[in-house]
Amino acid sequence: MKTMNKWMWAVTLLFGLASCEMKDEILGKDPMTGDTGTLSLSVETGKVTRGTTDQVDQFPVVITGKDVEYTKKFDSYAELKQAGEVKLPVGTYTIEACSPGEFKSEMTEPFYGGEQEVKIQKDVTSETSVVCTMQNVKISIKLTDEFLATYQDWTITVTDKKQNGHAKTYTKTADGETPAPVYWKMDEGVETIYINGTAKTNGGEDVTISGTAKKSNLPEFEEGDDTSFVGGDELKIDFNPVKVEGSTPGIEKDGIQITITLFNSEKNENVEIPVNPGTDGGDTEEPGTGEDGGDEGEGNEKAPTIDLPADFSYSASTGDGKPASADAWLKTPAGLKSAIVKIETTSPAFEATLEDVDMGGNLLEGVELVNNTGIDDLFTGVGLEDRSPKPGVTEYKFPVGAFFTFLDMFTGEHKFHITLTDNEDVTVSDVLTITITE
Repeated sequence: MKTMNKWMWAVTLLFGLASCEMKDEILGKDPMTGDTGTLSLSVETGKVTRGTTDQVDQFPVVITGKDVEYTKKFDSYAELKQAGEVKLPVGTYTIEACSPGEFKSEMTEPFYGGEQEVKIQKDVTSETSVVCTMQNVKISIKLTDEFLATYQDWTITVTDKKQNGHAKTYTKTADGETPAPVYWKMDEGVETIYINGTAKTNGGEDVTISGTAKKSNLPEFEEGDDTSFVGGDELKIDFNPVKVEGSTPGIEKDGIQITITLFNSEKNENVEIPVNPGTDGGDTEEPGTGEDGGDEGEGNEKAPTIDLPADFSYSASTGDGKPASADAWLKTPAGLKSAIVKIETTSPAFEATLEDVDMGGNLLEGVELVNNTGIDDLFTGVGLEDRSPKPGVTEYKFPVGAFFTFLDMFTGEHKFHITLTDNEDVTVSDVLTITITE
């Protein structure tokens, strides 16, 4: 009889716990049994409807408690509106809404997303809105009427040169005269956009297209501003034929001018980014240089260039992803005057090590490579025959891979900033980012 009573008690308890609501009440885990308030929510993009991805009625909405274990999900904003005000336990919540579907690395339409924090109070209706903004970077190219009248064919590549990053190649055959824009989900730390390619004139001559753009080149750029391209940025790249000075002084030849306009979403205006000569050489003249102003020598084949490998990442423990070398080619047709290397790292241990290393200066602050015996000793120590450059050379290979021996010991992101100056005092800069994982 005693055994039967225990069995009956167990069965009764089992049936009681089978009810989710009763289980929560018994265990005290149902927040809805306590104090509650309501949420009145709106979702918007702040943009005129332009495609299928900004239809806010289709945006899924997730309400997640920050200090209370409670989550409420709606398959769409339309479903939420139909439900009316949302009853929630008292607490602080994060509300997220976004375009339906997957946020892909490359898309043909923008992807919108946003989040908002709200506090729910007892017996109070809290009103708030989630403003969803474009999360990817829009890239569009425009071939001017002059360009189309001058060139019969072209191949143009726009890339961020990141490992597993983005590269879009445009050709007349595939994209016609009005290429469609592309939307990129940018990795963190993309600071440079590279444009390279060729165009064939109606006379059959190939003309090189080459240039780079950075936010830090913006006239209004200030120290501390974000140097990375981020969601919401819109880049319009224009190509226009120009005449540039050839290898023989006074003799002009065909070139292609690149103009890049960045849409500033905060100011709701377009800002032109000055374009630097590309790292792959070419005939691109930088807007604002030459006779109309700017530094003499920029934008033509005499300008110095820095040819870096694409940013990469590798495992310190397995070596997966590590390239055989990572050479930076420094080219100065007018002769080398200065080449400064500065290392920026997220690893406190590596930073402390660099503080104690004297290579003719502190690498954290910048070290001059020209005639640097400390760099010579580093190369010798890792078994390389490379030496520091001499003044006046027109080409120099800086083996960044010489630092692998040290980088293997420090996980984190390490940036090699290189600043190159030639004998005509023309200066260019670029950055190689190496990420070391466990």
